[in-house]
Amino acid sequence: MTNGNPKIPVDRDTFCQALRTVASSVAVITTCHEGHLHGMTATAFSSVSADPPTILIVVNRSTRSYPLISGSRAFVVNFLSQEQRHVSDLFAGKATNQFASVAYTTGRNDAPIIDGAAAHLDCETLSETACETHTVFLARVVAASARQSAPLLYHNGNYRRIDHEVQL
Repeated sequence: MTNGNPKIPVDRDTFCQALRTVASSVAVITTCHEGHLHGMTATAFSSVSADPPTILIVVNRSTRSYPLISGSRAFVVNFLSQEQRHVSDLFAGKATNQFASVAYTTGRNDAPIIDGAAAHLDCETLSETACETHTVFLARVVAASARQSAPLLYHNGNYRRIDHEVQL
């Protein structure tokens, strides 16, 4: 077995191809900064700790979302249900009035909680760490909810749904 040369960096295409094999929940990260509501579709999320509840999200600093999330120091992670592909598409685009056609309530820091989402995590930023072109936001979860709903997934460049449980 060979491990390859660790000094030779992985090329971008190989890296992206490897990540496409990982199925991820589709989320819309929402925030409210100085009265301006904004959201972005994302899959770069991870649980960090359950005690206390802590998560991280990763945001490209070249996006419209970055200064708003950074400025507000609060956001909601809305995990979409499999019926909400249209919501994912809306927030992945460049629409200026994203919330005109989406029902929502607001969380503890006025960030939108999207109606019909499978779950949501209302978060307050603990720290920001720049890494290459992105920023990692470490955040404390201050409120959460979940409902019995199948999640919307993203895998190999396409939306997916859970069709059945695999019996082991």
